[in-house]
Amino acid sequence: MAVAYADLLPNIIPMVPGCTDTLIVSSVRSAVIELCERSEVYQKELDTLYTVPGLFDFDLEPPSGTAVEKVLSVVYEGKDLEPITPGLLEQRLPKWRDSSGEPQYYIKLDANTLRLAPVPNTAAKAIVRAILKPTHNSSSCDSLVMNDYRDTIINGALYRLLRIPSKEWTDYSGAGVYGTLFNEGITAAERRARSADTGVARKVNYGGLQTQRRYRGYRSPHH
Repeated sequence: MAVAYADLLPNIIPMVPGCTDTLIVSSVRSAVIELCERSEVYQKELDTLYTVPGLFDFDLEPPSGTAVEKVLSVVYEGKDLEPITPGLLEQRLPKWRDSSGEPQYYIKLDANTLRLAPVPNTAAKAIVRAILKPTHNSSSCDSLVMNDYRDTIINGALYRLLRIPSKEWTDYSGAGVYGTLFNEGITAAERRARSADTGVARKVNYGGLQTQRRYRGYRSPHH
């Protein structure tokens, strides 16, 4: 369930007289994005990824209005894959594109693309857990983020608004106070996120393969 950024307007409007709703909502969005980037509190298991023999690049499917900030884990048929860089992969498996088998490594190529290596040789399931953040055109964020870190988000929005120069509501001293509170809130959120991700055993349930598959890459069997 998502909570709209506009839901925080009543908490912020009295502090910035004359400020438009649009600018306030934009500041709330920026505060939420920074919170998610720095603290990594927005963690979620993505839709199951289905591999296809001969394919190695796959589209991740984060919730609408979000992007994948970081991949925390990839479980392929019950086994944890090892994260790796493109350069290190080329060192360990120089001809990985020309070989196939059970994947051992994964690379997050860009915001929503995952690469597996060696090239999968069977149809299988991969469970991906990731850290998410809202996109810059989003209008809401997950309720767990918006509700659990409401005060921190409000502090972050006020920090941004009060430091805008030459406005009726400009208050550099107040901006400094809210900026400090925002940073303290992010530190506490980061500590909480790390604690929540420590010692948690992942439970992976497997069933029959479905026909819906998401992929972006092809290796010809003749190569």
